[in-house]
Amino acid sequence: MIRLTDIRKSFGPHEVLRGISESFGAGEVTCIIGPSGSGKSTLLRCINFLEHPTGGHIEIAGERAYYDVVNGRIRLHAEPRIAAVRRKLGMVFQDFALFPHLTATGNVTEGLVHALGMAKDQANEIASRMLTRVGLADHASHYPDELSGGQKQRVAIARSLAMSPKAMLFDEPTSALDPELVGEVLDVMKTLSEEGMTMVIVTHEMKFAQEIADRVIFMDKGVVVEKGTPKQIFESPRQERTQGFLKRVMR
Repeated sequence: MIRLTDIRKSFGPHEVLRGISESFGAGEVTCIIGPSGSGKSTLLRCINFLEHPTGGHIEIAGERAYYDVVNGRIRLHAEPRIAAVRRKLGMVFQDFALFPHLTATGNVTEGLVHALGMAKDQANEIASRMLTRVGLADHASHYPDELSGGQKQRVAIARSLAMSPKAMLFDEPTSALDPELVGEVLDVMKTLSEEGMTMVIVTHEMKFAQEIADRVIFMDKGVVVEKGTPKQIFESPRQERTQGFLKRVMR
């Protein structure tokens, strides 16, 4: 579903991603773990082109995405082509990124109406289905400041699902939540995995990664240090950097 080849990203002289090559299969759930500053979130943002890689290339659903490299230089695709590829990916951020002046329904319909040109009635129907799917049918008319953090994140998930993505990207979706609210978001994500949604999840929730992931990737300092099944990574990591990280976070 998603193929990355030698992805690099620099901010000035600082190279954040140092040649990442990975494939994420259809229906596969991949959790990316690692210390802060290891490049995990930057990698997700490159996948959906919120950050422009400085090297390498990306394929989404078998199609070269966003740009071509011609004579060593990046040549962007036309904007409509970029937008069409990005619509194949749903993105859920750690800070919800909801519009405060719109209801839960309004937040879900915004992209449908303004990005896809969908009729309002049809968009409202889809929003109703998606909010029901994440357990918020009774909160459709609520504004973000009337919702808990967990409810806001579930609205954000519903908003992404409404666009019928081929894959979902989650950037630490529970890191801004109070501990008692984490479970309600993770439950929605577990349901998505059971439904066969392709998901790439940057997370600090190690137990969740153990339960839900088909594959776990450990990143540090802009590279993939180790990858494998949850059992391999959490029970018998081979690399010292992985072992040290897990000792710190699994106490």
